[in-house]
Amino acid sequence: MGSGKTGGGGLTKADLVDVVYDRHGALTRDEAAEIVEAIFGTVKTTLGHGRAVRIKNFGVFEVADRAGRMGVNPASGKKMFIPPHRGLSFRPAARLRKQVAGRKRRRPEATADGPPAPRNN
Repeated sequence: MGSGKTGGGGLTKADLVDVVYDRHGALTRDEAAEIVEAIFGTVKTTLGHGRAVRIKNFGVFEVADRAGRMGVNPASGKKMFIPPHRGLSFRPAARLRKQVAGRKRRRPEATADGPPAPRNN
């Protein structure tokens, strides 16, 4: 688990399906996929209706109304108006923040191509 099919070591939806499948032997892989899809579908629908999704010991996903403002087009450097819009925000729970903060970043290992990349401290 966690190897991800993205190549960057991230967790994918397929990895979550594998976790559900592995932990619940009575389920088929298709049933595990339906469960994961139902959870994501419910989260999407709830956020789409402008309601927050609170997951204990994980965090809160919220829809935020963002005011219009002036910004800069990164391609041209010209000033432009960014209209008001709705965006998403995530506020991690204290337990998740502690868990993430407690983990040390691993230094990239040396490869056949050469030494690890320098660290920017």
